[in-house]
Amino acid sequence: MRRLLSVLLALGLVLSFSLVTAVPALGADFYVPSPSYPTISSALTVAGLGDTIYVAAGDYYEDIVLVNGASVLGAGADVTTIIGSGTGSVVTADGVNSGTVFDGFTITGGWATYGGGMYLSGSSLTVSNCIFYNNRATNNGGGMRLITSSSPVVTNCIFDTNTAGFFGGGIACRTNSSPDITNCTIVNNTATGNGGGGIYVHTSSPNITNNIIAGNTAPSGGGIYVFSYTPYIDYNDVWNNTGGDYSGCSAGANDISSDPKFIVGDPEYHLDPDSPDFLDPSPCIDAGYNSAPSLPGTDYEGDPRVFDGDGNGTATADMGADEYYIPPPPTPPGGTVGGEVYPVDKTTLLLPWLGLGLVLVLAAGGLILVRRAGRLR
Repeated sequence: MRRLLSVLLALGLVLSFSLVTAVPALGADFYVPSPSYPTISSALTVAGLGDTIYVAAGDYYEDIVLVNGASVLGAGADVTTIIGSGTGSVVTADGVNSGTVFDGFTITGGWATYGGGMYLSGSSLTVSNCIFYNNRATNNGGGMRLITSSSPVVTNCIFDTNTAGFFGGGIACRTNSSPDITNCTIVNNTATGNGGGGIYVHTSSPNITNNIIAGNTAPSGGGIYVFSYTPYIDYNDVWNNTGGDYSGCSAGANDISSDPKFIVGDPEYHLDPDSPDFLDPSPCIDAGYNSAPSLPGTDYEGDPRVFDGDGNGTATADMGADEYYIPPPPTPPGGTVGGEVYPVDKTTLLLPWLGLGLVLVLAAGGLILVRRAGRLR
């Protein structure tokens, strides 16, 4: 009996401890708006390494400064908007590392000398699923400016109608910055004084992959303007940019230059499959690169990426922030549809085993009490 009690107690403790310690330690969570944190900035003043700020849908009239290691997650760019004061960059990241995520916002109303929408200096965070719309820099980086060895991951973002007085209406990369710019839609941006209506590169080496760069304007290099260094450019649709699609660089071997065929009147630039006949679909569907640097696992709406959009039997990433996707029929957790397995949420599997461990511990403890009570009699 004593051996059984020992085995039960040890098994329960080991099982419970191993399952609990398998879950990484979490930082604090902050919710905006709330009585304690009515604004994003108020939450950022107390947030630190490993913390997460969850921002509910709504409009937030403020300029914010990100904190190293604290992620800021919006409810989605279509419903969560940060409207700048018009007296500086809407979002600033200075010395923010790769443990930081900024996701799910529309950024608008920025007006600064550099980086109207977002200014990054020495920062390597992830910026994903955001829309940079109608921001202005009097010098460079209307939508975003990167400087001082900034190497962020910029994915699933839309840069639309941003303006720079000189360089980089959409994005300006400067001073040894090496961002991954992957699966972004960069359209209708303007550099009025010089080059790079869409993207401007100066002494930097960005990876520019799986993007749509169309309808931008500059005196030179309306699409991509490279002043110096050699960026990696491939698997992009660079089309119809005033001032030329490329300046100081050349099209990648797998770049195309075709009308991306967005759905007419759609402000979020979904790709038009021309359903149901698929006779004249967007050329960006299944035209990207599955091994693109920092390829996101979903598109900016959360649809799976990569998906076989053209139905040829090979799943290939699309170009741009949108992934054309046909949802499968509903299926219960753990079931299959067409041979595709839909996994059960691991959290739902963890809890019963954790509970079993606690039950074993309690059972062993109960038996010990019973035996001791018998001896006292």
